[in-house]
Amino acid sequence: MSESQIQDLQIKQAFLERHIEEQDRVIYGLQTELEKLRAEVRKLAERADSQSGSNNEMPADEKPPHY
Repeated sequence: MSESQIQDLQIKQAFLERHIEEQDRVIYGLQTELEKLRAEVRKLAERADSQSGSNNEMPADEKPPHY
């Protein structure tokens, strides 16, 4: 292998290592955001479950009072 081929491979390796590190950061950020969103959905589902027991809820086919 010539010196220029070795240098080209080293450049490609450095680029790929940097690219992988950037992807890791993005994936970690997405995972963190996903965990937060799951927790929020869980809270909303719990709130909906606790409110479904009350009689204040309007049936799905009933028109709102302002109609």
